[in-house]
Amino acid sequence: MIEFESEQSIKKKDEGSPKVSPIKIKALGIGGAGCSIISRVRSKKWSNIDFTVCDSSIKTLAECGNIEKILLGESLTRGWGTGGDREVGRRVAEEAENEIRDILKGVDLLFLVCALGKGLGAGASPVVLKIAKEKGLVSIGFFILPFNFEGKASVAASEEALNDLWQLVDGAVVVSNDTLLRIGKTYSDNTSISLKEVFAKIDEILGTLLQSIENILYNPGVIGLDFADLKSFLARGRQIMITTGKGTGERCVEEAIEEMLYSPFWGEIPLKKAKGTLLSIWAGEEFKLSQLEKIILSLREKTSPHTPINFGVYLDESLSDKLVLTLLTSNATDSDLRFGKTSRKKSELGDYNQQDLDIPTFLRKQFNTA
Repeated sequence: MIEFESEQSIKKKDEGSPKVSPIKIKALGIGGAGCSIISRVRSKKWSNIDFTVCDSSIKTLAECGNIEKILLGESLTRGWGTGGDREVGRRVAEEAENEIRDILKGVDLLFLVCALGKGLGAGASPVVLKIAKEKGLVSIGFFILPFNFEGKASVAASEEALNDLWQLVDGAVVVSNDTLLRIGKTYSDNTSISLKEVFAKIDEILGTLLQSIENILYNPGVIGLDFADLKSFLARGRQIMITTGKGTGERCVEEAIEEMLYSPFWGEIPLKKAKGTLLSIWAGEEFKLSQLEKIILSLREKTSPHTPINFGVYLDESLSDKLVLTLLTSNATDSDLRFGKTSRKKSELGDYNQQDLDIPTFLRKQFNTA
């Protein structure tokens, strides 16, 4: 006869079991650009990510709204900023080592957001990432490269800073402002993108990255991904690209795959160069196994046979007959990708609609409400 444990004995075992702590995620903005991006993204609804901004300028921090703020290097800059001097930025961070260690206390996954052209972002980021590495954190950089019209010195400084950071991060998304400028020139009425819209696109790319990884770490799904999957993905290649696709109805799979594999920002996704993939599949309750097979086989045809395709499936009844795919790829060797360069001709981009930068409505809805 099978004997079942009593409810009381099960409770006692549960009480004695070790509790698993949730993954602590920190999104940290450094320097003027990093602070601005983080404060804008932070204004939307988040459940599992802590946001902090750091700068050496009192004025910059005052403009960041309701968010944790840390003033760095007051004795060096008197709260007036670095004046764009990368070396001063480094000294500020070194002086503030104890404050930085406090910021990173208890953190498991760090998103570091900054611009690399000059100042605190370029100077302080290596110091922060060295401390993060020492503490055993998983770190993902979100780095902004300057416009070419900002001058050769600024562009060269950003590439030098990126090379320095590349050995310190576990992964990085590199956004070139010039790519956004080219996209902006593909409006059907031939008007250029506004400065505000450029900033909004950067916010959306970061927001989608944060939302995708937050989902991986906190949503169990029908088929789930976890922190170990993320770390394995990052170990295969540091350069991260993120793209999404959506489809509806009988051809939802074909539509979503086609849209996912060609990004207005990245161009054609170079899956043959991908060393790792993380695919999140959002679908309605009637999502079929045959549809899952079709999605995975389609990716398998376009990737190296040695590239793992790790995927999670998340069902939401509100999606009905809609399908949303979010794909993260990691690449190891392509320096053009590292520096945010694309080889697409302007004519290859097609008409650009400001709502279509890889953020489908389902994943973007929180970014549409102030």
